Parts: sequence; structure tokens; C-alpha cells
Amino acid sequence: MALTKTTLGRATVWYDALYPARPYWLVGPDANLVIEEFVDLPLLAGGTPAACTTTLVGASTTALAAGNLGGALVITTADSDNDGAQMQWLGETFLPTSSNQIYFGIKLQISDATQSDFLVGLCITDTTVLGGMTDGLYFRKVDGATACTFVVETGSAETETAACTITAATDVILEFWWNGTALNFYVDGVLTGTPAITYIPTAEYLTPTIAFLTGDDAAITMTVSWMRAGQVLV
Repeated sequence: MALTKTTLGRATVWYDALYPARPYWLVGPDANLVIEEFVDLPLLAGGTPAACTTTLVGASTTALAAGNLGGALVITTADSDNDGAQMQWLGETFLPTSSNQIYFGIKLQISDATQSDFLVGLCITDTTVLGGMTDGLYFRKVDGATACTFVVETGSAETETAACTITAATDVILEFWWNGTALNFYVDGVLTGTPAITYIPTAEYLTPTIAFLTGDDAAITMTVSWMRAGQVLV
């Protein structure tokens, strides 16, 4: 993998030469970055990450596991419908206004593509983002379907755009890039949609969020290989 360096505002950005919308590192006085390879993420007693507010339903668990070229985060739900976990990184720092450019990306797979719910992206802090969250930019898959959509939401009003079909036990990379005026999202490195920004949440600070629930009376897993979110003031 070759990296390319560029300047964006008062930040230096290194991105994948094959995928220009996928930054790997950024640094500068007007930049912030959350990067998780799940190798040495500090854990609290009970196994939940110290960097997150974690809500576990039932006897669900989060744990670090070995992975290729790094670690992995494994969420294992308990065995009752809607058991699972929600994780939100501490501190709301991402604001999609015309002055900020924002990236979010995640590589994940789930063991059951139909009987499951998940939400990954940037969201307002909320203890029940699946069904109760009001503001965010995120990918969502609901119970009983394999379709994943990209959602733009503010004040509980949203637009939803088809993104991809989720396949069990198969990695998928979900990403989006806000450039201050337009929003693009990508599936496995391919530009897939440019949704309307009518409901872009310009008045609410957002934070990286992962939520995963079982949709049946069975324990299932989500494995996250990496997650990155970056913002630059331009």
C-alpha cells in the first residue's frame, strides 16, 4: 500500500494512493483524529473499552481479539432478542459544517446478516442510538433484512439511501466523507452514493459510534477490524 501526503487547511493528511477518500493519518493545529486498530485499547474491569461509553444489554460482551495486521474488537450478544452492545467514544468533537471536512470509516463483519441490527458512524451521544438517536451520519442495518443504508439525520428527520447488501461472515468496509458542501459514501472503497444533505446535523457535535443487537433469541457476533474518524477545519 502506497501513501500520498497532501495539505488540507492547517493539517497534513496521509491517505491511501488507491483510495483518496481514505485517510490513514492527519495532524495539525486544526485537526482531530480517532483511530482504533484494537490492539492495545485500554479496558475497564469487565472488558469494556475505557475510551467509550459502553451500554451492554443482557449478558453481552466486548473483547479484543487477534487479527491480521492488527487486532479486532469482538462484540458478542447475549441470546435474547435485542441483546447487544452500544459503544460511543468519549467526547463529541465532530461537527459537519461548511468549515469542516470529516471522514469516517470502519471494517466489520457480522455472523448473522438477517437476524441482527447495527449502526456505525458519527452520532450524537445517546444511550439507544438504534431507534432513539436524533442526529447523525451513519450506516444502518435493521433486523429482518440484509440491506444496509446510509442515513443523514437531524432533529429525528432523516434521509436514507441504499448502500449495500450485508453477507454473513464477510468483511465490508463502510466509509463516508463530508467536504463541507457535499457528502459521499463508499462501500469497499467504491463511491456508492452522494445523498441529499437536507438533514445534515450542523448544530450538533457527533462522536464515533458502534451499535449491534441480535434480532432473535440467539447469540451472534460483530467483529470490527478497524475504525477511523478524522476532521479538519478548512
